[in-house]
Amino acid sequence: MRATVSGATPAVDDPGAEQAPAVLGRFLTKRTLLSILAAVIIVAVVVWRADIPWGEAWAKIRAANLLFYLLAIVVYYLSFVARGIRWQVLLANAGEVRKARRLAPLVLASFFVNCIVPAKMGDVYRAYLGRVRERIPGSKALGTVVSERLLDLCVLMLLLLASGAYVFHKRSSGTLVPYVVFGALLCAFGVGVIVLMRSGRGIRVLRLLPDPIFRRYESFRSGAVSSLRRWPTLLVLTVAVWICESGRLGLVIAALGFSSQVGPSQFVLVALVAALLTTVPFTPGGVGLVQFGVTTALIIVAGISKAAAISIALLDGSISYGSLLIIGFAVFALVNFRMSRESAASSGGRPSGHALRDEGHPATGSLV
Repeated sequence: MRATVSGATPAVDDPGAEQAPAVLGRFLTKRTLLSILAAVIIVAVVVWRADIPWGEAWAKIRAANLLFYLLAIVVYYLSFVARGIRWQVLLANAGEVRKARRLAPLVLASFFVNCIVPAKMGDVYRAYLGRVRERIPGSKALGTVVSERLLDLCVLMLLLLASGAYVFHKRSSGTLVPYVVFGALLCAFGVGVIVLMRSGRGIRVLRLLPDPIFRRYESFRSGAVSSLRRWPTLLVLTVAVWICESGRLGLVIAALGFSSQVGPSQFVLVALVAALLTTVPFTPGGVGLVQFGVTTALIIVAGISKAAAISIALLDGSISYGSLLIIGFAVFALVNFRMSRESAASSGGRPSGHALRDEGHPATGSLV
């Protein structure tokens, strides 16, 4: 399976071929920058035309409790520890044993890329990092990432339905219906694809493809299907991820002094709605769309004022998006710097006999 970022990408079979500036340059192309600019303009127009009490919201943010805010940041980044361990389990299920402490920074770097590039290209970038830095076949790495996203979505939907049923058990609301329908369709599609791949349907047709392409598909299928073994462990780790995500929002609400108005079941529901909105590849990292969804959900679910809801959405976004631009970039740069050093060290002498090959084939110019 071939997947490129934007435009042609050079071969990545040799880890030394990639330097940090070149990798970053692939994402910051004219087409990417134009898409980011378009998203910023759309968000700016919506903000400009909306009736938003900015002064009141900003006053609430300035009065926020710093300790709770810092705890929210810590809890948020603990989720990346859980994500790193979960990716370790997924890869081990697929026959690729790696250390979680080396995988967690790759996950964080991919989230940073998702913050600056639309269409979840950070997931493809993570597979690239797994190939270049950890010497995991790129197609297999991408398969585990796809399975991870499907696992996230399915658990998110179950938690969303459970929390929604609890919050609205005494009153009917159509607020959740669009989110439930959208998420359910995505889950059904994803599970259906995994089931088809597991059953081996269509293999005869796929064998008609050129052998290198077929081998890449088989590697991707192996990663996507076999990685979902040991599902109880994966389920626990996925729930831990969403507990951290919900805990972040709960601490932000506490920092702003709204804990008495927004209870645990309510902020869990809102956090899950926000997470679901990040799957929409409209703006990088869902910026603007997520904050609008959080504001709307808080007003409907908790019945708080618009100024209070906006202050919560903005302060939470400063962690889930703003801090990622800073901390995520630092990790992104460090990961690429280490890759450059490792590749330089390995190519300092005679050519290494362990040059990275994806499924035993020479470089073809594809990312994975």
